[in-house]
Amino acid sequence: MFTSFSNFANYPVFSGAKARNTMLDWFFYDVGGLTAEERSELVRERDIEGSILVVWPKGERGDVSVRKFDDYEALRAASGDLVTRFTIAGVGSSDVGAAAFARTVANHFGCPVGAIVAGYGVADLLSEAMGGWFVLGGANRVLQMYQDAMDHQTADQAVEPQATLTERRKDAETAETGDDSIALVSLLTDKDRQIELICGHSKGCLSIASALDSLAQSGKTDAIERQKDMQIITAGAVVALPQVFRNVTQNLGELDWFGGMNSRLSLDYTTVPGAWHHLNTTLPGHLDFDEVLESAAL
Repeated sequence: MFTSFSNFANYPVFSGAKARNTMLDWFFYDVGGLTAEERSELVRERDIEGSILVVWPKGERGDVSVRKFDDYEALRAASGDLVTRFTIAGVGSSDVGAAAFARTVANHFGCPVGAIVAGYGVADLLSEAMGGWFVLGGANRVLQMYQDAMDHQTADQAVEPQATLTERRKDAETAETGDDSIALVSLLTDKDRQIELICGHSKGCLSIASALDSLAQSGKTDAIERQKDMQIITAGAVVALPQVFRNVTQNLGELDWFGGMNSRLSLDYTTVPGAWHHLNTTLPGHLDFDEVLESAAL
């Protein structure tokens, strides 16, 4: 059954950017998968980019099965088993949206999932809709150009001036890296943690690409070797990823012109019939992320 507008009367009312970002998340994600108590607590939180929410399957820890950590260090210091599955949401990306996306994954696997808060808001959404050229999106284009050039040089022994390749690499390295990407890099380089899965939606996919590129270029061979076989699943944006990470499934809705503007459509991806950009299964035209996970045979 589709969500009616009257359902939103049950949600808390906010003002300013917090309200706009939270409303975006109610549209784009399955916020109904969170309990009323979880929603109430999450909307009172300050959305800190790079903070991490640990989200358990619905009801596993009672009415509130979500715990927030302000950063990677706080998560690492916590007791208990290490979380090995993570998500980064995109548009809106308040704590509510981040938790809702992670809840879908947590319910699928029956285990806790870490949601890295990206902090993208209405301004990012409007920029995306009006042209699709972001700092991270531009950096991802540079990364693909760099990879294409290196592939061409390897295959044909073409000799593009090394200075040109170096400048391309520097362009990508000096692009702004968000705190969400930095948090993911910290998780990837945690010597005790072997990550099983990273899921991204929309602009969160670009954050994942930025983090993996940083790791690939870091020279930290132990971390790269430890994480190279982790599963990476994207939806709503097709991104260029370092070639060392090959266990990748990318998905784009058949009707998703919005995500398509920020996608590398020359790369391999799965087209989801009849789907647009949102993951909210109560609305028509959604991309069902649980079905994406099922199709990936996880």
